[in-house]
Amino acid sequence: MFLTFANDPDNHLALLKRERKNIMRSLREHDDSRHIKVVTESGTTIEDIFEIFHAYENQVAIFHYGGHAGGSHLRLEDDGSGTADAQIVGLAKFLGQQESLKLAFLNGCATGPQVSTLLENGVKAVIATSSKIQDQMATEFAEQFYFALSNFASIQKSFDTATAFISAKYSSHPPIDIHRGLSTWGEAEDPEEGLPWGLFVAKGAEDSLQWTLPQASQIEKTIRGRMAYEQRMEVNDLLIDTVCEELALYSKDLDYELNKENLVIASIIREIVDSFPLPIGEQLRKLFTRSNNPSEPDEMELFTETRLRQIYQTHRATAQFIAFILLSQLWDAKYENPELQIDEDHVVVFNSFFAISEENFGRFDYFALTKVITDIFDAHHISYFLEELKEIKVNPDSNSELSNAIQFLEAANKDLLNNKINSDDLENICLQAEEALGHVLRTVAFMAKYKLATIKNIEIIKRRHEEANYRHSHIELNRAITIAGTKITEIGEVFKNFTDNKSVLFLKTHENNIISYLSLSPFIIDLNALDNEHSSKLYLFSYQKKADYYYQFLNNYKDDLLVINDSAYKRIKDEFEKFKANIHGNAYAPQKAQTPARGSRFSRKR
Repeated sequence: MFLTFANDPDNHLALLKRERKNIMRSLREHDDSRHIKVVTESGTTIEDIFEIFHAYENQVAIFHYGGHAGGSHLRLEDDGSGTADAQIVGLAKFLGQQESLKLAFLNGCATGPQVSTLLENGVKAVIATSSKIQDQMATEFAEQFYFALSNFASIQKSFDTATAFISAKYSSHPPIDIHRGLSTWGEAEDPEEGLPWGLFVAKGAEDSLQWTLPQASQIEKTIRGRMAYEQRMEVNDLLIDTVCEELALYSKDLDYELNKENLVIASIIREIVDSFPLPIGEQLRKLFTRSNNPSEPDEMELFTETRLRQIYQTHRATAQFIAFILLSQLWDAKYENPELQIDEDHVVVFNSFFAISEENFGRFDYFALTKVITDIFDAHHISYFLEELKEIKVNPDSNSELSNAIQFLEAANKDLLNNKINSDDLENICLQAEEALGHVLRTVAFMAKYKLATIKNIEIIKRRHEEANYRHSHIELNRAITIAGTKITEIGEVFKNFTDNKSVLFLKTHENNIISYLSLSPFIIDLNALDNEHSSKLYLFSYQKKADYYYQFLNNYKDDLLVINDSAYKRIKDEFEKFKANIHGNAYAPQKAQTPARGSRFSRKR
């Protein structure tokens, strides 16, 4: 991949350096693993472009240009630290000769007229603009495109992801003064009225849009280098063995079961599952599913792809839950300290979270988001609500037990998605994935000591000449097997202070005082609390599509998603919009409710 950037000292693009750094940050892991070679040139000259293409003849898959452009040229730099215009006709002929080239990405203003020239000369696909574009918008579009590409999305899906992000963010944001443009190209379109980018493909070259970064199967490498297990293992044995001792430190009931002379496996399973907060425990529970008919075992009782998917889903639910906890606390930290800013090194990961779509939801890396937030907490000396999260460090370059487990599970999922799992290896892969999940769950075993609950309602208890107390009607969310049943008891506890209402939150209490709490809204919501219904029905944020927010039902991911918008649960949508504005450092301006017109003379004259 060849990334070129050229600035103009007389018309400086302030964010071009950020664009280069964050694109490279997304691709560095792949470059380090030698799956790809990334060459970057700052202050690019026309000689640089020809030199690199000759040095890597028929090897360059993507050519990226970031900088000023006009309808017939790209503005490059020259050896005298000035600028020079590269005429597109000559460059197009040269690029068209590169048989390996899948995409030319021209992230400059008004490059639309160059598209036909490039395609006519043999370039397979082009991303270009039809009008002036804002400097920040151009930078963020490129960041999101390459972040998606680094997660093995195709060129087409990466473009769709970047487009979705820009559509969502800039629908209500004012333009920024700096533009990537040197001259008027036709009538400049207003970016507010339509996205200026287009993805163009030559006839017969449609397959180029499905190109992805190359990836080797890490699963196969792991299996070849691993000795066979000493004895045949039953499903879940490795999982229980890996997690039980650490979890028993926080669960007296599990510790009691493990101390029995004759182990009762069903009781041990129950205590393990019930020790975790519901968003994790509910997915873990599914791994222990048993058929009522011994002659027809459930797929979870066998080493099947269905079981492997559920192992990964439990891992993903854990990563998502940790990310939601940290996002919630980051929002509180921003509220308490408005001066806290998200720097350029971290903003691309947050933007990718806001750009999650239906297409890329299953590939989003929640542990990458977790790493960024913990880096922010550490840099600003922010205390963790769950103190143990400070110790969870996910570094792909390290050889830690946790990092290796995460890499194995992510590799297994990629092989599942790409149908690369060999049936002969399935049992071994399932066993290794089970053990890897055990390492992940062992790392978060401390969550067993914290109380997760839905606050359904808060009642003020106040008599004359007495201090007010507050009865919190709530449901504890630490019992997955119980929650899956039909009978759930609401508990009423009286405290001297109060929390948020109709919310899912962590509680720290002492006697009849709430020491502190952390609301997980709007990332996790309890629909029954919002609807004043009995029991509990948890939904987790999945992705945004235009003005709608989509939430997944915790107990069954195959159910239709819950849609939240201005017509349904608007307060939750408003919370999310406020969160996004705060993270971006923008003031939040809620939409004013429309007052219906009235017909009386009184209301009209008032």
